[in-house]
Amino acid sequence: MIKDDLRRAFLTKALRFGGVLALTPILPKSVLAKDDFAKDDFDRYKSGMNAGLFKVKDEFAQYKKAYAQAYREYQNEIAQFWVEVELSSRTSWVDYDSTMNIKRVVDFANNEIRISVQGDKLQGFSPKDSEREILAALSMDIGAAYKDDPVLAKIVGDQQPNSQRKILGLDKSLASSLNKAAVLKRQQGKKGELLTIIAKLPANSLAIRAESFLPSVEASALKWQVPAALIMAIMHTESAFNPLARSHIPAFGLMQIVPKSAGRDASRLVFGEERLLVGRDLYEPETNIEMGAAYLHILDRKYLKGITDDKSRQLCVVAAYNTGAGNVAYAFAGTTSVKKALPLINRLSSQQVYAHLRSQLKYQEARNYLQKVTKALPLYA
Repeated sequence: MIKDDLRRAFLTKALRFGGVLALTPILPKSVLAKDDFAKDDFDRYKSGMNAGLFKVKDEFAQYKKAYAQAYREYQNEIAQFWVEVELSSRTSWVDYDSTMNIKRVVDFANNEIRISVQGDKLQGFSPKDSEREILAALSMDIGAAYKDDPVLAKIVGDQQPNSQRKILGLDKSLASSLNKAAVLKRQQGKKGELLTIIAKLPANSLAIRAESFLPSVEASALKWQVPAALIMAIMHTESAFNPLARSHIPAFGLMQIVPKSAGRDASRLVFGEERLLVGRDLYEPETNIEMGAAYLHILDRKYLKGITDDKSRQLCVVAAYNTGAGNVAYAFAGTTSVKKALPLINRLSSQQVYAHLRSQLKYQEARNYLQKVTKALPLYA
């Protein structure tokens, strides 16, 4: 069902936007003038980055420390009220009311909204109240959600994205029908009885979210010479198209940009200088998508450009997006030097490269990631 919905959506978009996007330059003049990524290989470039450019590294270290502290403090606060401590993640957005008696979860991976109610809020909680909470989740936009996030508010104060793009991108009129079909689950919580309302989202919700980002993806794909299908497959795998995705690393947004690595390299290419890109930047979908596309460009046209077979190079790019080009090299050569790994990679067929990465990448997460993105690609091809 999702596959068919995606194909119909993308065919429609391709017809609608094809003529306009055809006028977009493949690579902007500013990039041609400033992009020195074609001059140095991966080993020299990374050596220079690590040796001489500490400003962004120090800024990120401070940001990461503040983020981790705010995250722990909020976890501890939630634990005082709830048996199950849930915070926003890569594939879910979680919000609590000011009394800590209502929890709202938009679960992108399981395609559902969950409203949990306990304590004083449970007394007299009616179907109308349930519908109102579901409507609030359907109506929430990126800027408002960011502003109300206790973790991010402790780090960047009142600065937030201005985006009014809805997190789910679904029609608010669905609230009533979702509420009527919702399943009720009762259990014991820290304040006595805990009621959870589970509202299943329409089966085509992922396709609707994916389609809404397609114009931005197509524009960045053309600008940075990266396949749009690859960008979409990575977004599918990283966040299930959750624009407020985040991880403990921390990584942010649709393509899970890590400020220290992908954000650092991509900002150097896009802006001509390194910048510390954090939540307020990377929760803007257009910014996040461009940074992700620019980083894929760097991996493909700079770090791994010596891989001669296109399919093999794309497989290595996907793996490197998750674990870094150095770890990809290590899987083949036992060293993080891409230069030493290239001859070994180029002796193999693309099928052999895939099998090798799936068995020899250092981290299981990276091995699984390659499989997931590869599986998602046909949905968007």
